[in-house]
Amino acid sequence: MTAFRLLWSAADHRARRDLLFAMVLAGTAELCAAALLGVSGWFLTSCAVVTAQANTTWSWMYPSGTVRALALGRTGLRYGERLVGHGALLGATVSLRSRLVRAATTVPARELRDHRDGALMARLTGDVDAVGAMAARVVPPLAGIGLTAAVVVALLTVASPPSGAAELLLLALATATAVAGERRTRDHRRTAAEAWTAARTGLLSARSALAELRCLDAVDPVRDRVADAVGRARRAEAAAESVLRRSKLLLRLLAAAGQTTVLVLALSGPVFAQPAADAIGEVLLVAAAYELMETLPQVLRDRGLAADAALRLTDLANRGLPDGPPTASPSPSPSTSTSPLTGAAGATLVAQHVPVGVGDARTRWSTVIGPGSVVLVTGPNGSGKSTLLETLAGRIRPTEPRSVLLDGVPVESLPARALADSLTLVEAEDWIADATVAENLRQAAPGADDDTLRAALATAALEQLPLDTPTGPLGGALSQGQRRRLVIARALLRAPAVLLLDEPTAGLDDRTAVRMLTGLRRALPDTALVIALPDRHDDLLPFAATHTLRLEAEPASVTAFG
Repeated sequence: MTAFRLLWSAADHRARRDLLFAMVLAGTAELCAAALLGVSGWFLTSCAVVTAQANTTWSWMYPSGTVRALALGRTGLRYGERLVGHGALLGATVSLRSRLVRAATTVPARELRDHRDGALMARLTGDVDAVGAMAARVVPPLAGIGLTAAVVVALLTVASPPSGAAELLLLALATATAVAGERRTRDHRRTAAEAWTAARTGLLSARSALAELRCLDAVDPVRDRVADAVGRARRAEAAAESVLRRSKLLLRLLAAAGQTTVLVLALSGPVFAQPAADAIGEVLLVAAAYELMETLPQVLRDRGLAADAALRLTDLANRGLPDGPPTASPSPSPSTSTSPLTGAAGATLVAQHVPVGVGDARTRWSTVIGPGSVVLVTGPNGSGKSTLLETLAGRIRPTEPRSVLLDGVPVESLPARALADSLTLVEAEDWIADATVAENLRQAAPGADDDTLRAALATAALEQLPLDTPTGPLGGALSQGQRRRLVIARALLRAPAVLLLDEPTAGLDDRTAVRMLTGLRRALPDTALVIALPDRHDDLLPFAATHTLRLEAEPASVTAFG
């Protein structure tokens, strides 16, 4: 019931009332369908009997009216259930998805980065849909099955206690069969889900490291591992379908046994003998109950999917949500930066005994990076510059708690939204969407007009690039220098309080690099800058650094001065 509670908590008072009303309508509709089948069978058999007996006193009007009333009632109830329930379910699902999206903004950036393979998006789409299915494909059918089975057993018990007891036993056996089959299929589905996750993760990792895999001649082993994961997933899915088919077959056999039992008990011996019309009515009534029972494996399957989805969503749903509804914030101006933590211009980033360098001789680095300050990190490739910037950005958990503080708060524990509003890391190979230059820039400033976007490009020394230029997959249609300046222009539009740049001059000639860095400092005078440059570019910085940190590729020495 975790899934239903999760959906129930997201629904408002009116939606809850409508969902309950829809469940009542669904249960009553199934009861009417069973009664329609039983009464119709009794009515047709009675008509045949009285015709054979030439009985002119028997009235067909009341039974005929009952059949029509049940048929119209079933149709009207099912239509009403869909009319009421679907609207309430849509509203509750939208509310739940909105709540989870807002809760995702409270996830620490390091944890959020762990879901870059699409796991979080799958939760917000597939898992929410699975939870929403509880109110449409699980609870109403279960209500109909339970109500119909109870009424059928009660009527059979009144007509013939042995028949009622026998059907109660067989229905209980059918329920146990469906539950056992669902448990087995659920285990197979979990195995399949784990295998598909492994395959997806392997594919994404291989795509990002394809060049290295080709260089190492390791493409075939990776392909084999992915293929093995896909094979395991498909075998588990096939096993689940096989168990489901066997469960349905057993339920059909139990249905045949139940109808035969009722017919035999109704017509055999002087004690249990009943009129033929009554016996046929009882058999068809039992058939209606077992027809619903045959849907139980699918209903239980949907319930299992919803329960698994609810377990995955529980942690996210229980996170503290931002106060009030989300509001659209105006696009930041490239001339000012504000820290959402302090509420004032700028922010202070404090590093306390952060490990820097490589090898066993790593040392620890401490500094205070205040508003407007500039920290230059230099060193050859492999000296740990990118690792240091990712640690300062909270993407790598520090070895000691509270090693990196942003306005007094450990950076790794900050919600993603708060951290994104205060701190921006531009990686050496930052992500670029397969879209246009303008669409990539508007990821940072959705409300920015074309003039603002052009100004950001000009600040990054990229004014010659038209806004409608397609970037291609991962920016492949642009040169390395254009990609680097595009992501820097995008960072400028965020106007962060702290900006971390990992080798921003790569792929640029000296003149363009100096122009870009000059425009960056002029556009964000109050922003704290941490710039990592390779040795050959460490003299390109056109302004004085507040602190300079040099890293060595070999674990020899780390010097800091400023």
